[in-house]
Amino acid sequence: MFFQLLDNKMDCAGTYIDGQFIWEKIPNGISKTWSYSDHLLGRDIDYAHLLVAGKPLSVVCPSHLTERWTEASKLLKSHYTAIHTSRIDIDDVCFYDLVPRKHLQHYFDVKNEITKWVFENVEKPPHYNLLKRMQAAVKELKTHPVNLNSFAVYVSGADDMKAKHLYDQFGDSTPYVDYDIFGTVTGRLTTKKNSFPILNLKKELKNHVRPNNDVFLELDFNAAEVRTMLALQNHKQPEEDIHEWNIKNIFKEELSREKAKTKLFAWLYNEQSQTIQSDFYDRESLRERYYDGEKVQTPFGRTIAAPSRKALNYLLQSSSSDNTMDRFCKISNYLRATRSHVAFVVHDSVVIDLHKDDRRMIPELVEMFGDTQLGRFKVNCSLGKNLGNMKVFSW
Repeated sequence: MFFQLLDNKMDCAGTYIDGQFIWEKIPNGISKTWSYSDHLLGRDIDYAHLLVAGKPLSVVCPSHLTERWTEASKLLKSHYTAIHTSRIDIDDVCFYDLVPRKHLQHYFDVKNEITKWVFENVEKPPHYNLLKRMQAAVKELKTHPVNLNSFAVYVSGADDMKAKHLYDQFGDSTPYVDYDIFGTVTGRLTTKKNSFPILNLKKELKNHVRPNNDVFLELDFNAAEVRTMLALQNHKQPEEDIHEWNIKNIFKEELSREKAKTKLFAWLYNEQSQTIQSDFYDRESLRERYYDGEKVQTPFGRTIAAPSRKALNYLLQSSSSDNTMDRFCKISNYLRATRSHVAFVVHDSVVIDLHKDDRRMIPELVEMFGDTQLGRFKVNCSLGKNLGNMKVFSW
């Protein structure tokens, strides 16, 4: 049954269904809507927003509904503008109580029709269930504020333009991380506009990001993309550091770990390079299996258009990212019953804001993170009182 939520804020929520507004509680039996809301956590709902890769209603609206949707949207915006102009504090009232019922009904009728059209005309992607889990996990993560030492950032800003910019943006406000699950073609997370820039924060500024609980616990895959390649070739995963293993078993010469790492990746993503002569890393077998000359088909169900020179990069980056996202969702859901929570996802790592009462769970979290859909991956663990000073430890 199609429905839309009116969720201006947590204490101002209602459901629009079959031409009726229900305010007391969200009814049972609802199944399809436009997009996710925290009010729907734990319910088995399908979302049109995921079928269209996060595109807005105005973009996916079919031509026969465009005029009605434009009119309904414009009318609702005019009410919001009028309320703002009259200096009514929207935090003190429910926005929907101030809009004429017929205008609300018009708006949500059209939104329901667009939602229904999307479900009838757009096929669910094979990775839909992962997207569904990801959207719930990133929305939950966004509810936890970033504990930023604004004064330290302000002091740093005297000599550092990036620190100054960070303070100008977040020094007088509470920052949050707002991830976009549709920000890249491979599925790797990006952050939305006005989000705390966790993905490109330099180390010096990470020193000023502290846990809200007691300590940060970072779980990071050892050489995630390389291990992804081995998994896709059905190779057994080395238990030791992958680059140290390569020095002994692939290069078979005296190399520093950093040089071995650089040499491997220079070969891996350069079709013309022949610097590694080993059947163990077989680029061509992966192309034959996952690339049809135009599109990459990943083991997680993503289909990605790609030129030949980027096919392997897209395959490994996307598969590695989705492997991490799957573990992030698992850990996020597990931690809902604890005092800890996921604070950040940074590429192939998950950073947990760990409460001291939950420290006994560290072995279980490590086990959970490493037990991936692509097999058992080696996990590097770090602890720190701030994000810039994380110390590696063995468990």
